[in-house]
Amino acid sequence: MSLLHTLDRTLTVSTPTYTRPFLTFLYPAWCNSEPPRRCFSRSAVNRPPRLPRASGESSDNFFIHALARAASCPQHRIQIPHKTSGPGLPRAKRQGGRKRKGRTADEPEERRFRPFRRVRQFAQRELKALVDYYGPGFEDYKEEIFEDDSPLVWNVGDDHQPWPFKNPQDEDSVKRLEELLKNEEASHTDVFDTYKQLPAPGVAYLTANTIRRMLHHLSVLERPTPTAMQRFLSILDDMKYAHIHVTRSEWTTAIYLAGRFMGTVTSEHVNHALQLWRDMEKRAGIRGGVVTMNVLFDIAVRAGKYQLAETFLREMEYRRIRYHRHFRVSLIYFHGVQQNSDAVRKTYHDLVTTGEIVDVVVLNAVIAALLRCGEPSAAEHVFERMKRLAAIKDTNFFAPDAPLRFNMRIWRGRRTAGLHITKRSRELMRKNAPEDAAAELKDLQDAAPVAPNSRTYSLLIRHAAHTTGDLDRIMSLLREMGYNAVPVEGTTFIVILHGFCSFGGVRYSGWTLTRLEQTWQEYLGAVEQKLERTWVSRLAIVAALRAFHKCGAGEERLMRVWEEAKGLWVDAQPDEIEGCLRILRMLVRKRT
Repeated sequence: MSLLHTLDRTLTVSTPTYTRPFLTFLYPAWCNSEPPRRCFSRSAVNRPPRLPRASGESSDNFFIHALARAASCPQHRIQIPHKTSGPGLPRAKRQGGRKRKGRTADEPEERRFRPFRRVRQFAQRELKALVDYYGPGFEDYKEEIFEDDSPLVWNVGDDHQPWPFKNPQDEDSVKRLEELLKNEEASHTDVFDTYKQLPAPGVAYLTANTIRRMLHHLSVLERPTPTAMQRFLSILDDMKYAHIHVTRSEWTTAIYLAGRFMGTVTSEHVNHALQLWRDMEKRAGIRGGVVTMNVLFDIAVRAGKYQLAETFLREMEYRRIRYHRHFRVSLIYFHGVQQNSDAVRKTYHDLVTTGEIVDVVVLNAVIAALLRCGEPSAAEHVFERMKRLAAIKDTNFFAPDAPLRFNMRIWRGRRTAGLHITKRSRELMRKNAPEDAAAELKDLQDAAPVAPNSRTYSLLIRHAAHTTGDLDRIMSLLREMGYNAVPVEGTTFIVILHGFCSFGGVRYSGWTLTRLEQTWQEYLGAVEQKLERTWVSRLAIVAALRAFHKCGAGEERLMRVWEEAKGLWVDAQPDEIEGCLRILRMLVRKRT
């Protein structure tokens, strides 16, 4: 046997089918002895693709197939990093030093089926991208809210000098505005319209004295309204642009209008008031006084933010701000809302002990607080004592020698009298001669009005209409008001209408349709006569419609009630009219 023959035999045997194991290190999984099988499970996706076996015809084909299978092997494949967080971000570190060679039983589900998760995420991104008109990542670049805490450079100093007029018409507008401000009862609409005739900013063409008088005139209100708030704040904006100083009283008025302009105080109104207070103290550098804290405290209580109200009380103690008469009245209201009758009495006793003047405003606050605390007998006792004290004093406020010569029948007179009492009592308590001050305080207390007014009777009528349903008591109070020449306010009529809504339509009850007709005609007559604090509003119309519906009025009578009220409704807004019509349609459907 020759060596050549042996070599030839070896080549002959090994060449055809067994050349593949020489490079099995490139792809070990290819040497698996298990027969191939079809599989439709999820693990088939994780497996490498099966390529056709290489034939022994050519060594080139063998190497090509071996390299192709090595490229698809998970143990030799090169991982290309993918950016998932954006440019410039570091790659996440691996949790372990060695890479897993295969799946295990305790491997998480999200890692075990990663290809399916990637396909699902890709499909979601494609679906979301269908509506991305402005390109991807639009929501990732939201504008951040930046709060400016820098000081208000325009609120420093008070050396404003008027700008020169651009034309003669502007000078005429300023003179007309100054003439209007000389009359304290001039219409706010006329004053503001005359001011708006000036080029913006209009305050730049006015003297500092004219600006203060105009703001004070616009701050004297019977009740805050959205229009009054917009007018006042627009002038403050003009002062900002013209770099004109804003005083503490003007800041306080802005806070009051921002919190109370809608009557009902909400959390949004509280936030607006707090924002103005923050600008006043942090940016303008003006610390609020007792009036400012009283306004903030009252807004917080009316919004139901009792913890915030207590925070203002602690802030006043920290700043050592002394309470004055109006703030103690707000405290009485606060304790009444919390139904704490002992705190109500203690606050009233503190008010008397400190030498403050007790008038009808203070006593009305006590009556309202006691009614909220569920003590109507105590409230009636205070009411009877008010009438006895008024009979003993018998002060004529219209006499030439009267200590307080104010017209208490109009709201301007009552406002002026209250401010005078508060201011004068504080001046007397600060005097160095306590004997002289005590004598003057006694005279001022004797002159203070304590007789029940429209507000006093309205509180008792409200309690009878909402709680007890005693119509005879309501009629007795109305007759007493007529005997004492106390006018009936519009809110009193609305309260009585709500009583018909609650207790009307019951057999053998005094809340009959006849009495409702009488009350409604008296209300319309008061509106036509333009009595004080009496006007047609959405609240009154809705209460009247519900009352007539509850007392058994027909569809025709409901329509006539709407027509009668609509004819006297001044400055009705479209949304308010739509609200009334919606209630009317609902009541008519119930009747039919």
